[in-house]
Amino acid sequence: LFAALWVVGGACAIGAAWQAKFHRLAALIMVGGAGLVVCLTFAWLSAPDLALTQIAVEVVTMVLFLLGLRWLPRRFQLADAPRRSAGARARRARDALLAAVAGIGMGTLAFAVVTLPPAGLLAPFFFDNALDPAGGRNVVNLILVDFRGFDTLGEITVVGSVAITVYALLRRFRPAPESISVPEAQRAEAASGETPAKPSDPLPTNQMRVPAVLARLLFPMAALVSIYFLLRGHNSPGGGFVGGLVMATAVIVQYMVSGTVWVEARLRIHPQVWIAFGLLAATAAGVGAWLASRSFLTALSADLHVPLIGDVHVSSVLAFDLGVYMLVVGATVLMLVALAHQSLRSPRRVVTLLPEVEDAERGEATI
Repeated sequence: LFAALWVVGGACAIGAAWQAKFHRLAALIMVGGAGLVVCLTFAWLSAPDLALTQIAVEVVTMVLFLLGLRWLPRRFQLADAPRRSAGARARRARDALLAAVAGIGMGTLAFAVVTLPPAGLLAPFFFDNALDPAGGRNVVNLILVDFRGFDTLGEITVVGSVAITVYALLRRFRPAPESISVPEAQRAEAASGETPAKPSDPLPTNQMRVPAVLARLLFPMAALVSIYFLLRGHNSPGGGFVGGLVMATAVIVQYMVSGTVWVEARLRIHPQVWIAFGLLAATAAGVGAWLASRSFLTALSADLHVPLIGDVHVSSVLAFDLGVYMLVVGATVLMLVALAHQSLRSPRRVVTLLPEVEDAERGEATI
């Protein structure tokens, strides 16, 4: 069964590479299939944390690709295009041979490295120091937010910087005129005489009414699940990264089924604020260790007695994980919403000056 699973995953990967140039949607579906196989492999090998992260990343990545797919230039082939020359076929054969050799070589090298007898194992160290002094049972999460927390702080800083860069680039981007045509489903709706939904309407009037109701009912439950993953990550599979991706997916689903104008008229996320406070919370968790005369990002913990609940173990790692959660939500939503806003844009207009106005401007520039 495991071998058959990887045969399917390999076929999806090869098919995605084969179809990427001509059938982009089919290539995306195959990429998703390969990612699902990787997720099932993690679950098969008893790595639930990696499986959760993989499936959450796959969902967000597919949404990102689908939002960007519309703005790519359309491919077309001339009807009278000549057949490929012998030189073109030779170049394609050379490229295919190089790709096959490189892929097989890297795969063989990776397999040889993995199967080498280890000189020493790091796993016993993490298992021995997980509960005391790190104060948790989920070793994977402890490695990310405690043992190598400074590395994670750098990674989330890069994620936030990339999100802001994508937003800055897309803010000035205007799609090509041929890319902003009304989708076929909306053209059929307009031809039937149906009145398009307004932002003030509580529900869409078209075929998106049922998905909109379901998405709005699922939104609070998805938010609750994301917080659950955040709080349980120290001792069980989960954590701020997975929880943030779940929350970001819930927000993006609202944009997909209700439209950008409707969502932003009722729900203001302010992703930049989430990114800023996420970095602030993660950094504050490290600075707090300095105040206790410890090294930067050293975990601090205490047992508090809460009325009606009992003893509660509190750790500064939760503040760091909360920062990861907020930054992942903000960065993911910022990039996806920046792409979603392109459907509201129009091509830039080219202003043509009258000859006398142009001559007057040239005269002023000369003076």
